[in-house]
Amino acid sequence: MEKGTSGVERVLSHLLEQQSAVTRPMVAAACRLSRPTVFTAVERLVELGVVRHTGQLSGKPGRSATLYEIAPAAGLLAAIDIGGSNLRAAVADVRGRILEERRETTSAGGGARIVEQATELVRSALSSVRQHAAQLTTVAVSVPGVVDPDGGTVHYAINIDQFSPFDFRQALSATLRAPVVLENNVNLAAMGERWRGVARDLETFAVVAVGAGIGAGIVHDGKLLRGSHGSAGEVAFLPPYGGLIRDHRMRHDEAGGLRLLEQAKDRSDWRGSPPDSVEELFRRAAAGDEPAMALVEDECRHIASVIAAICAVVDPEKVILTGGVGGNHELIERADRLLAGMAAFPPPVIRSDLGERASLVGAVWLATREARTKLLRATET
Repeated sequence: MEKGTSGVERVLSHLLEQQSAVTRPMVAAACRLSRPTVFTAVERLVELGVVRHTGQLSGKPGRSATLYEIAPAAGLLAAIDIGGSNLRAAVADVRGRILEERRETTSAGGGARIVEQATELVRSALSSVRQHAAQLTTVAVSVPGVVDPDGGTVHYAINIDQFSPFDFRQALSATLRAPVVLENNVNLAAMGERWRGVARDLETFAVVAVGAGIGAGIVHDGKLLRGSHGSAGEVAFLPPYGGLIRDHRMRHDEAGGLRLLEQAKDRSDWRGSPPDSVEELFRRAAAGDEPAMALVEDECRHIASVIAAICAVVDPEKVILTGGVGGNHELIERADRLLAGMAAFPPPVIRSDLGERASLVGAVWLATREARTKLLRATET
């Protein structure tokens, strides 16, 4: 295990996990490798430009030790989260340390317009850290739809007004001139929570995101469930609403902010005008406004039913609610109580630590994983 490239790979993998500089003896102890093996591996990584020395460890008796860390030249990553309401972009180093982050309201007009907006947002973030798109080694994109097995085409991106399949990977790769990898937004929310959120100690759990629409990201025995078509977790298609979405491609998810506001506008029993935001709807419900209370109760029951369906299949340790609607404390508490009467072994329903940023954090995680694979491959040459 200490000969050849295996030592280099293990040292590189360890250094990619570190958020601060370390010495070679520290690496040797952590990786359980001999010091000569580590010294040789570090020198090779320095030669490749992947690792740099940043100074000396001081304050201890004896000879001072050189500190090493991943070099900026190892790569620059971009993460994009395309949501029904908000578009987010971040620039990060290969360790996943976010250097700059941006957010804007998602443009209307579907895939082509959103690609243009996302490209400008990434370029703006790059400009702030005095970098340019030519330095990007990987771009990871969170998309609100089903990612085709071809890795680029996105289906059912209804909540961003993209009513036909659209190849986001090819379009973004052409504008940013960098390799692009896609994943469903709630799948990435689940991986973001497992990487840096409330699911760090969980092996089997689900994230249910309720924003403009609804979706679930399911992790079972530590592995993300995607399914044969990439549509595992598309809980908007659960009966009785799935047929409505499939037959009417321009219909928004039955559970979600866009549909809630549509339902609010359809009611005629408001005292005054109907609420024009989900936040206002929940405020009115908390204040005892009967139409708002009815809509919120219906939403809570729907969410609890979705969670119960997930529980019947994968039996999660916990269910994490997130999103502009799903992160509401009243909804979480009510769904948790309702679930107690629906599931055989109801798990705790908890709030996300990462909130509406969960998918973006997951996209950063995906970008780091892709970058790591490329760096490890480079050490073999």
